Amino acid sequence: MAAPDSFEFPIERGKVHEFALAVTDDNPVFHDESSARAKGFASVPAPPTFAMCASFFQPPGSQAIPEGLDMRYVLHGEQEFIYHRPVVAGDRLYGASKAEPSFAKEGRRGGTMTFYPIATEYRDAAGELVLTVRTVTIVTSGTVQE
Repeated sequence: MAAPDSFEFPIERGKVHEFALAVTDDNPVFHDESSARAKGFASVPAPPTFAMCASFFQPPGSQAIPEGLDMRYVLHGEQEFIYHRPVVAGDRLYGASKAEPSFAKEGRRGGTMTFYPIATEYRDAAGELVLTVRTVTIVTSGTVQE
């Protein structure tokens, strides 16, 4: 059951197949149910970076990113996927994002960089943790000096 502040991320077999095609992964386990089962999966598993698609299901304002950021100075700093079990077609995951403490560093070419780490936990219908995604958004204080 989804928590009130969570969003649903359905893992659909067709979308897993399309994603694998898009990243040119022709491993049969991502495309064929019988191949996946022969390798011990309950269904077609999602490729490792498939979790990037979760952001398409996340409602605006639920990403735990501070409001009012000047998007001209926002950078994607880091992405980490921690799988607690394989994500497979048929799963219905429920994600909830939480901001972690931000911190700042001086840039090598001038200006301050502020780092905003965010952790999103995805749980299954039984409430078991399936996947943790950590993202770091970096905001620079302005245009980088050459």
